[in-house]
Amino acid sequence: MNITKGAPVPVKNTLARLFSTLFRFYPVMMPLTLVCILFSAVVSSIPAVFMQNVIAAVEASWQSGDWGAAAGRILPLVGILCVFYVLSLAAAMTFTQLMAVITQGFLRKLRENMFSRMQDLPIRYFDSHPHGDIMSLYTNDTDTLRQMVSQSIPQLINSAITIVSVLAGMVVLSIPLTAVTLVMVAVMMFASGKAAGLSGSNFVGQQRALGNLNGYIEEMMNGQKVVKVFCREEAVLGEFRRRNDELFESANLANRYANVLGPINAQLGNMSYVLCAMVGGVLALNGWTGLTVGKLASFLTFNRSFNMPVNQISTQFNSIVMALAGAERIFRLLDEEPELHPAASIMAAAR
Repeated sequence: MNITKGAPVPVKNTLARLFSTLFRFYPVMMPLTLVCILFSAVVSSIPAVFMQNVIAAVEASWQSGDWGAAAGRILPLVGILCVFYVLSLAAAMTFTQLMAVITQGFLRKLRENMFSRMQDLPIRYFDSHPHGDIMSLYTNDTDTLRQMVSQSIPQLINSAITIVSVLAGMVVLSIPLTAVTLVMVAVMMFASGKAAGLSGSNFVGQQRALGNLNGYIEEMMNGQKVVKVFCREEAVLGEFRRRNDELFESANLANRYANVLGPINAQLGNMSYVLCAMVGGVLALNGWTGLTVGKLASFLTFNRSFNMPVNQISTQFNSIVMALAGAERIFRLLDEEPELHPAASIMAAAR
């Protein structure tokens, strides 16, 4: 069976153009949203530091037997942590509301730009592209961008900031355990890259097969009388089944490979946590590298926080790749050369 596949999506170019379009449409709201995401991501890494201080206070009181002093040290830390959580909640609510406005406005403006560009395209473009395939740009391909703009892009930014801030805290606590964590992250990235390579081209093929199928259905519905006059029902049905099977095969392979990312990364993250706990326990019990029980507990929290963004990105991989495939098709329409006005054509020929 002939499976519709496409070339891999130019991720860097498409993603960069998508970001530039967002900032061009919303030059004020997008930077404000990024600031709120930055603050929320940084605050999410603070509890591990507070846990280290709390455990240190408990250890000191356990050795001295003065539990009243522990309460005097712990309560201020809890109060400061509550303030940070409230501010983080306010920042999260702000950027989610802003992203809701940005997402819907972005899709509206993108459709307007597409329709405006379509008015200037030459007739040969519409003769070489089925009408249903063109319509799928406004429906299926544009709709794939909704989840990416509203959820995936904030998650990507949040994850990148969280990884950097958590990595800095891990290095301060224990370099050997940081090395163990980074080795496991490298294994996770290798596994994710393999699965992403297998599913990426199939996601592109899925979007193209969907456009081809919609175009064929629209063409056959408009020419239904011609099909019946020339008794082409069986041939049309056979072609529909072939294109429908192509869409099924590409979508099946794309989602099959993409859906294994979450479980693989989750289990590798659990292995990273267990390895750090075992190695850290040995270091803490023997007093090597200055690692204490409090630092080990904080590091394990950092380990969870470090692996979590990778898992979150992998669970949204389907929507990200589908959105990039749809965006690539939309940008291709926007890059089409418009038809010159007759007067402009005469002036161009004169030059």
